[in-house]
Amino acid sequence: MIDIRGLLQTSLDTALYPEGIFSYWNRKAETTGGNPDEYIVYTLAGDSSEIHADDNPLVKAASTTVRYYYRDTLLDTHTGRQRIKQHEDLITSALKAAGFSIPNGSFDAGDIENNGFGTIVYECEYWRVV
Repeated sequence: MIDIRGLLQTSLDTALYPEGIFSYWNRKAETTGGNPDEYIVYTLAGDSSEIHADDNPLVKAASTTVRYYYRDTLLDTHTGRQRIKQHEDLITSALKAAGFSIPNGSFDAGDIENNGFGTIVYECEYWRVV
């Protein structure tokens, strides 16, 4: 059985840890090091059975949400906006390379938590045979 949380963590860390961007499950933890202006929080929203045979699931789809937070002052400069776009593309590539689909793409939700950080949201699915 595939550990979806472990797969997400490994995929995001491999792509973004070299950039100093840390990934967290459910909430941001207090850490030292890393880039204080950018971080990722991911959650698991569900794991539904999609295809059944003889009352047993054959295929399941895990629903996940990945949120990339960036300090909103990065939007003030062209360099900052380029950096956000570069990291957005890295996240998309990492998720797809790990087998996640992003059926609706990503969207910029703005400062949804009123904490000075913009948020780009990815709603992902991971389909697998069980």
